[in-house]
Amino acid sequence: MPIAPNFRSKHYKDWEIYFPMCYPNTFLKLNEMANLFQITASEHANLGGVGFKDLQEYNHSWVLSRMRIEIDELPSWLNKIEVNTWVEELRGAKSTRNFTIEREGKKLVGVSSLWAIFNTETRRPDLLQIDTTHIERFKELHATETAHQVIDLSPEPTEKHEYVVQFADIDILYHVNNTRYLEWCLNYIDPEIVLSNQIKALNLNFIKEVSLGDNVIVEKAVLDNKILFKVVKEDKVCFACELELK
Repeated sequence: MPIAPNFRSKHYKDWEIYFPMCYPNTFLKLNEMANLFQITASEHANLGGVGFKDLQEYNHSWVLSRMRIEIDELPSWLNKIEVNTWVEELRGAKSTRNFTIEREGKKLVGVSSLWAIFNTETRRPDLLQIDTTHIERFKELHATETAHQVIDLSPEPTEKHEYVVQFADIDILYHVNNTRYLEWCLNYIDPEIVLSNQIKALNLNFIKEVSLGDNVIVEKAVLDNKILFKVVKEDKVCFACELELK
């Protein structure tokens, strides 16, 4: 697809928070929020000529590698919000992309994320083949106080839960969509932690892909002001999520 006439290096998309997107306390679900980032990034990439259809000419796709979400306030039911996104760095096989959620000009959430080029034939990382000189990099414009980071996987779990990957978990790349991992983990958290808005930040690491029918174990470790989740397949960590609590 050619570069759209309305492409801008800073992109925004308006959203309204609907009933099924919310927890019982009316605030936006964390996995739904992650999905807003995914969709907004996809729209921006499509406008800039580096979207899924463009990359598929080279058997490529963007996949999420790491994400840090810092929450000042969650949007709630019927809120009209604006999700903003821009590229901080883009070279070789990787891109650092930032997001904010704003409501009436007030920043509610900031996100730092790392994306990688994934070869859909070899199922391995690859190098981007498309010219991206038209995309401005905003190297000094950060949405978070702390950038996306590698999670310490060393703490031993205190709980383990078995799960078999279902058809509903799979996306267009025929592997588990990134928001599903977060859903699995949040199913094993004390609901009061979420409902009382005790989560101030999330770190997400996507390490290895998981596919339909795979048997995985969701491991949980409760630490000082943190909860660590790991999704493990055949003794290898495929995904990690660290929740930072207030």
